[in-house]
Amino acid sequence: MLNQQMRYESNPKHSDPWQRGRRGALCPGDIDAARAQQLLSSSERVGNKRYAVFEGRAFCAQQHACDVWHGYPIGWVAVPVDVRKQWLDAGRVRRRDVKRYWD
Repeated sequence: MLNQQMRYESNPKHSDPWQRGRRGALCPGDIDAARAQQLLSSSERVGNKRYAVFEGRAFCAQQHACDVWHGYPIGWVAVPVDVRKQWLDAGRVRRRDVKRYWD
């Protein structure tokens, strides 16, 4: 479901490896702000998080302000089972990609 009100905003802890303190999972270099916005717009909401897939990799987004979200890569193990199964059945992701990016 598309939601044009959601806006992606980068979080430095997922894009800058040289930060002090706690760092999150680093986003791949091929995910720019425009691609991240597309992923957010096409993501599936489960609870207070949103999930998306790009080139076999899973991503999670969390809201940090009103209608403003940041995202980061996750292993398929962290994707809700129902979402993972739905995407596998629909052909949005292949089993070998799930295995490859499991952790």
